[in-house]
Amino acid sequence: MISGGIKFFSKSKCLYADGATISATSGNAAAPRAIDKNPVTHWRSVGSVDSTTETIIITFDGSQTIDRVFLIDHNWKQYTVKYSLVGVYTHFANVTTLNGSTQTNVSETAYGQSTSYYEFTEVTTDSIEITVTTTQVADEEKYISRIVATSELGTLQGYPGVSSMTQSRNTRVNKMLSGKDSVQKSEESVDFQLVFKDYPASFSADLDLMAELFEMEDNFLVWLCGGRYGSDYFRYSIRGFRLQDLYEMQIDKDFDISYSDNVYINQINQKISFTEAV
Repeated sequence: MISGGIKFFSKSKCLYADGATISATSGNAAAPRAIDKNPVTHWRSVGSVDSTTETIIITFDGSQTIDRVFLIDHNWKQYTVKYSLVGVYTHFANVTTLNGSTQTNVSETAYGQSTSYYEFTEVTTDSIEITVTTTQVADEEKYISRIVATSELGTLQGYPGVSSMTQSRNTRVNKMLSGKDSVQKSEESVDFQLVFKDYPASFSADLDLMAELFEMEDNFLVWLCGGRYGSDYFRYSIRGFRLQDLYEMQIDKDFDISYSDNVYINQINQKISFTEAV
């Protein structure tokens, strides 16, 4: 369900680093870039035009249970995503898309966004197949940065504050003999806090979710925009709140929670610190 609440997911179940494999009908050597964690790298086809159907097959490290798929930073217009059911690639059922509409399957003919998101009835599978025919600009090479197959952990009912957001290039600065600085930048990383101030008990499921995340040993994914996009929801979409900003994170500080004014029937105050993790 797309409500605008912040969404949380298990980490991707098709990561190359975790044993998943991927093949593509062209550009196969670059295909693993679509299932790494780097938002800068891409799979890109070779010699493809709109009359060429490219097929991408991702094989998980064993059977995995999924109910959500992200296709992040792509130029696809017509494409289909299926899962393997006893060796036969089969359509997902009861699909919900970014705009909240329902579809009978994950199949697009005139897609216009650079990021796609689908919710569907949970399946257990060892493989997914993606076929891509046309691009949003005719006859371009087809590309995608990240393919994520996952399970949703929860969507916040309320709207806590997002504060202390820091986006760092982890810059290293060394003073040179000339007196000038040598500036070296690394991959970007993100940190922020969720601030639940005077949070009502009617949203207790949100606080339960925070406790669940605090207990988790595995990393998890955070999607701050919750699937909302465009001028109806954001006057300007800052980094961190764009559709493509899906972060693998952990809680890196102590659990900070209390009752307002120390009165136990009052509302709840809580701060949760998240950091991008590997």
